[in-house]
Amino acid sequence: MGEGMKCLLPKIKMKSTTNRKNYLSKIGTSTCLIAYIDIMNFSFMGFKYGYKITNKILDTICERISRYVTKHDFLENIYADDFILILKGQLDDCEKKLLKIKEEIEKPIPIDNEYIELNFRIAVIRYPIDFNDIHEAYNYVILFCKYLKKQKGPGIYFLDQFSFPILNKLRKFTNFILSKDFSKHLIPALQGIWDLNTSELYGYEVLSRIQYDGKIYSASQFMDVLEYFKMNLKSDEIIINKALQYKLETKDERVYFFNIIPKFFYQYVELITHIFKNFRNSIDLGEICIELTEISEFSEFEDINNTILKLKEKYGIKFAIDDFGAGYSNLNVFTTLHVDFLKIDKELIDKTINEPITGYLLKSISELSLFRNIAIIGEGIDSPFKLRLINKIGFDYGQGYYLSKPKIPEHFLTEEKNLK
Repeated sequence: MGEGMKCLLPKIKMKSTTNRKNYLSKIGTSTCLIAYIDIMNFSFMGFKYGYKITNKILDTICERISRYVTKHDFLENIYADDFILILKGQLDDCEKKLLKIKEEIEKPIPIDNEYIELNFRIAVIRYPIDFNDIHEAYNYVILFCKYLKKQKGPGIYFLDQFSFPILNKLRKFTNFILSKDFSKHLIPALQGIWDLNTSELYGYEVLSRIQYDGKIYSASQFMDVLEYFKMNLKSDEIIINKALQYKLETKDERVYFFNIIPKFFYQYVELITHIFKNFRNSIDLGEICIELTEISEFSEFEDINNTILKLKEKYGIKFAIDDFGAGYSNLNVFTTLHVDFLKIDKELIDKTINEPITGYLLKSISELSLFRNIAIIGEGIDSPFKLRLINKIGFDYGQGYYLSKPKIPEHFLTEEKNLK
């Protein structure tokens, strides 16, 4: 495991408390504050300083919080770099203690003759004012903070002061995705991938959509909630099955591209092999491509490559690296994994407009792909200029709003309109 990945998986010694389940069961009607402490942009620090330094930082933060934690309180490290703190007592006293903790953890941390400053986003739920069930309150403080990550910067945010509609939306959507009818509201949308040499439609990227409250949303808007309740794999299974059934019924011979996230790779392998067994006698599995997204977060390239080779040999399916050029993806990914397609991220294509050196880089990647028999797909093609640009560089395929927008087959829309 490389140092960049290790930094995201710190192991720190918690200096507090007891088992969460036991603690929550003993709270009863006692008042308390439940605070989710989110260290902002911490993963970037890991890549900058390395996992040893980030572990020291986390240890320091934990030690500073622990100074204020009594035997009546609870402190837990979750998701590697975040903390959940439960302060038990009179709410006014708990709020004052939380402010002191915030002041303490915001003090610069001395590391190797350098002072590192951090910003914190803290979501707070009052129990039993906001919730009369402590387990529900614990779950919702996590969802509340996930919502804040997309809306707010550093600071302390109390649920009841911030906006009650947020709580209502969270509750409503949570009940919705946990309902037995949720699968009926999941719809595949198809966005065309075009062959630049023939100007013909080569295939589709299958995107997840949710019919909710009379509107259609991208499933990515709710991904945090879906992941938290472990519904993301189930949702993808439903979308893949519906899309392949549609492909079968329409006798569509184009290639269908499905996204998976590498951190769930082996769970997806089990999922897709189960699905393929149901369709292998009715659909040419060579017309299915699995896109690996956020590949930079995956470090075990040799293991994943061996699995890819086995799946390609057994089922004949194709593989692609998605969003290449975004975040921390690198050429090692491109040269190590035996994939069929490399999808170039929109931002990297946009950079070529003002940075000619990026154009030379893409030209080199395009030429290198010939030796590895990898086709290049340009993403985010939203203008005729960008289409001409990737043609000139030598890309094989294009995808984007200028070529075609994601569309939901009428078959699914008709079905969803009848859902009430």
